[in-house]
Amino acid sequence: MLKKKFLISLVIIQGLLIIIGIIAIIFGVFYKMNTSNKSISIINKNIDLNEIYLINENQYQQKLIFDDKAVFQIVDIESKKVLKEVIIEKN
Repeated sequence: MLKKKFLISLVIIQGLLIIIGIIAIIFGVFYKMNTSNKSISIINKNIDLNEIYLINENQYQQKLIFDDKAVFQIVDIESKKVLKEVIIEKN
């Protein structure tokens, strides 16, 4: 009887760990989606046309200068998604 209770408790603990793991994965995916949208919001600001360079027919590069950093972004023309972003900070 003691072995049966022990095995049942192990199965319950294992089930709880699986549920906690699934919840952690879901929160991780939502966190990653939330942080990836931050760089896309920079695109919608007014940009000087002298700071935009056409790379090919589907992509362009834009340069944004803030207080102590310069941001270079490669953006897809059709979807307006940032494909690559490089941030250079002044020390």
